[in-house]
Amino acid sequence: MDITTFITSLPVVSFLGLALLAMSLYWYKHRNIPPGPRGLPLLGFAPFFGTNPQDTLLELGKKYGNIFSIYMGPQLTIVLNDYEAIKSAFTGQADVFAGRAVGFVFRFISTGDDGKVHGITLAEGEIWKTTRRFMLQTFRDLGMGKSKLQDRILDEAEYLTNIFAKHDGRPFNPLATLMSSVSNVVSTLCFGKRFDHNDPEFVQMLANVQNTSVYLSQAGPVQSYPILRFFPGSIRTAWKALIRIGENNTAAMKANVQEHRRSYDPNETRDYIDAVLHKQREDSESAAEMNAAFHDEELLRNLSAFFGAGTETTTMTMYWSLLFMLHHPEVQAKIHAELDDKIGAGKLVRLEDRAKLPYLEAVCRETQRLANVTPFGVLRANTEETTLLGYRIPKRCFIMPNFKSVNVDPKLWTDPLTFNPNRFLDGQGKVFEPAHFMPFSIGKRACVGEALARMEIFLFFANIMQRFLIRAPRDSDIPSTDAYTTGISCRPTEFKIEIVPR
Repeated sequence: MDITTFITSLPVVSFLGLALLAMSLYWYKHRNIPPGPRGLPLLGFAPFFGTNPQDTLLELGKKYGNIFSIYMGPQLTIVLNDYEAIKSAFTGQADVFAGRAVGFVFRFISTGDDGKVHGITLAEGEIWKTTRRFMLQTFRDLGMGKSKLQDRILDEAEYLTNIFAKHDGRPFNPLATLMSSVSNVVSTLCFGKRFDHNDPEFVQMLANVQNTSVYLSQAGPVQSYPILRFFPGSIRTAWKALIRIGENNTAAMKANVQEHRRSYDPNETRDYIDAVLHKQREDSESAAEMNAAFHDEELLRNLSAFFGAGTETTTMTMYWSLLFMLHHPEVQAKIHAELDDKIGAGKLVRLEDRAKLPYLEAVCRETQRLANVTPFGVLRANTEETTLLGYRIPKRCFIMPNFKSVNVDPKLWTDPLTFNPNRFLDGQGKVFEPAHFMPFSIGKRACVGEALARMEIFLFFANIMQRFLIRAPRDSDIPSTDAYTTGISCRPTEFKIEIVPR
């Protein structure tokens, strides 16, 4: 080969060499990861998610199996699409899969005035362990999961049912009243007080909760491509709305913390804020460096997270329960018969009545199963490279459990799309929960507010059923249970009810 030929062919050889190197690197990076759809260049699979991604992922699972991969923009995401996959990850390798997926949107929302990310939602490692342990202990001390808290819930349940009664047979949408009542229970734990349902501060806080779910969904592409927040259009509008909501939330939480500092009594623990102030005081008096888990920035983000999540998810569960009652009057009739037989007319239903009301309890479980209120929970991440069900999972993948895949799996549930509370009753008519029933997730990142949510769902639903027959307004169609949208939670199409006193 003469020098001219060599020089002429050099670019071709270089290109081929670079192409081969790129292919080799791509193969090495993607070797033995779970299969999945290719998606679009740069965008990945995100444009194909639709308004209800849990259903899209169910369809993909039919082709790719119980564990597969998708790209959300540039981010490799591993979808766990049945009970075996979720259990193998979250309990079989609990420490590895206890990380949190940190996309741009949630990082921005969780960033404090100091420019650092704060709050239990995205925390990992020791600060997460300390916060979670402290939060659970504090809420237990305040009565979560115990009869100590039930009087607060029952007061709110009575207030709610009295508001329902004032509609006097006229159609109304119960969502706002449900949300206000559920939120007031959370408020007593966080802030030590309940709000009047018409309090402007409270109304704004609840609007923030509802709008966060809506705008997070609309601003979703920013999670993968932050630059999109600068382009005019619906994404930018949603992003700016999220910023306003975040500022409003932070201001509300700061105001509550400042009020607690003014009225602080070291001998009293009114709520979560007081408990944190006690820890701050202990560190100050011992001259020790304050534990990072108890800094004010952590407190503000944790208050916002618990108030928002505790309000949204339980409210949506209650809203779904009433929709299912519209569709299943025969179920409602059985609940009323059980209440009449075991409790009697005119009495409040209490936690100690649970064992007497297995069918009502089973209805609550079936509502949680079929409503899929939190179809993905909050996405996780694996903190190190690992192998799961024979596949290599590179470090720091986003991990997306599709809980709906479990809740409608015909291998686990007979006729899974049918609302049937009897599936949660054993041969003796007692309530039981199979291991694959996990409305609060499983593993080390399971919902910290599970005990509170269980109390609220039972007490609110039982006392609504105790006082009323729920029916659809005359001459109106009952909304389909298949009509819903997914944001932070899975929300049914809004509807109205009529109530008939019992």
